Amino acid sequence: MLWRTLSGKRGRNLIVFAMVIIVAFAFMVRLIDVQMVSAAQMNADSREKRAVPMIIPSVRGDIVDRNGDVLSTTDERYDVQLSPKNVDADGTRMFFRPDLERGVGTVEVTADQAFAEIGAITGQRGPEIKKIVDDALAVDKKSDFAYVKRGVDLSQLQALKELHIPWLTFDSQHKRVYPNGAVGGNIVGFAGQDEAPQAGVELSQDECLAGTDGAETYERGADGVQLPGSLVQTKRAEDGGTVELTIDRDLQWSAQQVINEQTANAGAEWGYLVIMDAKNGELLAVAEDGSVDPNDVDASDSSRHNARSFVDPYEPGSTFKVITAAALIDQGAATPETMVTAPYNWQPQPGVNFSDWFQHGEHDWTLTGTLVYSSNVGIAKLGSKLSPEVRYDYLQKFGIGQPTRAGLPLEDAGLLADVADWDAQTSYVTMFGQGLSSTIVQTAGVFQTIANDGVRIPPSIVKSCTSADGKTVKPDHGEPVKVISPEAARTTQSMLETTATDGLVKGMLNIPGYRIGGKTGTGEQSDGQGGYRTDFVHSFAGVFPMDDPQYVIVASVGYPHGGDGTTAAVTAFHDAAESTIRKFQLPPSAEGYEKLPIGDEPGTAG
Repeated sequence: MLWRTLSGKRGRNLIVFAMVIIVAFAFMVRLIDVQMVSAAQMNADSREKRAVPMIIPSVRGDIVDRNGDVLSTTDERYDVQLSPKNVDADGTRMFFRPDLERGVGTVEVTADQAFAEIGAITGQRGPEIKKIVDDALAVDKKSDFAYVKRGVDLSQLQALKELHIPWLTFDSQHKRVYPNGAVGGNIVGFAGQDEAPQAGVELSQDECLAGTDGAETYERGADGVQLPGSLVQTKRAEDGGTVELTIDRDLQWSAQQVINEQTANAGAEWGYLVIMDAKNGELLAVAEDGSVDPNDVDASDSSRHNARSFVDPYEPGSTFKVITAAALIDQGAATPETMVTAPYNWQPQPGVNFSDWFQHGEHDWTLTGTLVYSSNVGIAKLGSKLSPEVRYDYLQKFGIGQPTRAGLPLEDAGLLADVADWDAQTSYVTMFGQGLSSTIVQTAGVFQTIANDGVRIPPSIVKSCTSADGKTVKPDHGEPVKVISPEAARTTQSMLETTATDGLVKGMLNIPGYRIGGKTGTGEQSDGQGGYRTDFVHSFAGVFPMDDPQYVIVASVGYPHGGDGTTAAVTAFHDAAESTIRKFQLPPSAEGYEKLPIGDEPGTAG
């Protein structure tokens, strides 16, 4: 009986011991797993639960003019915030931070001391900040958010961060600003909320301008406050690049003043003015009436929000007679002295009928004279020496019917129907700038070709993109195109100089000491219903100085109702030329103008 009792106790003890061993072994296995096998993963999981991700905002790049003057930039502003409940988390309103004076160890800081330090940077008094906290807690004891100051700058932000106040947080408020207002607003474009690009270069060059946000994390305790020394950057922010434009800010301002004034003087619906470097096709100014101010987009008419010089083509009229004249010279089909008998009206074949702009009898004019007197009949009779296919080829080589690639979001091709689709009337009227359309920038390209000895350089508005690391990339605007021979170009230049110097508008073009060449144009425009409007677009396209052509200027005034459109366009050219001469300190021309034979002089010209 005793033995059975002892045996029973020994058995129970063995069972208990075995259970203890098993439990201990299980704990040991778990301990090994926790400390060795799964430690890294568990630590990572723990950090993820404590870690708070934060975005490091990148800064959008600047848009600058050819001289580096800023046209668009980002105003870096920041909101300062705090967590009221964490200011007084333990009832003492105290916290520890690194010793800023000694650089080692920590020091105890009271909330009142922190309030004073914050206020010294933000321009507030300590009691003001204390009131922000107290007011928030009075409403909600668990209040976790209140603004301290909105819109501090970057230097203030850095100073606040150096205080190492755990319950102080920050939020970026970047805003796009345009220091020159409406100057170049049509080209620069604008950005909306969160700097989202909406128009102009802001939109077309967004890939260059946009930065890449960075990221950082910090660990927080149970109270939600950042743990000292826990901030880790996980991704570096990369700021956007700088876009350099070809325009000159000061010349752009002058051009806008000029075209606004002349558009108003003529009571016109719109006005455009383009200044181009004849040697390289760079656009130095692209001015339009009533350009948008990117700082206040809603204050301007929505029709003025985009660069109309690139997207609103129109029938250019007589400025394109120069294309026909240049093609005749280049083909050897005529010289400046080639004569033509031009009546007021001409019907070269059944169903084709057109007239000159002024009533006259038959006149014998040279090719130069048809430009001087802007004779539709004269240029068409001479141009008919060339086949429609040849003339179409020249129009294409001059860039008509092809969109420019200057660097804006949208650039219209204008209208140039395939020669196979030309009817008889179109075949004739295209010789004097009707039956087709072009933007003012394309028209400038025509005159740039002639000024540049027959080589067309595609127009450009965007010069380069320089990334934050200093790498510069230049956009592809297209390859140069040899359109006419240098000899034909120089001969055409001489005809343009005679047209400007001895034509109707010679008195309005005179700039003492400078030789100018150019051509007027009065274009009928479609009414959108199969007919033509009764009002016109008036233009003047010119080159200077003619002894060494360097600049092309084109001015167009659309649908004037209160003044003479040709006068407005020519005056705009003249005033813009004077501004260009002053800006680039252009020396006077050398002597050497020789008037080419014109033929009959009816006493009027157009």
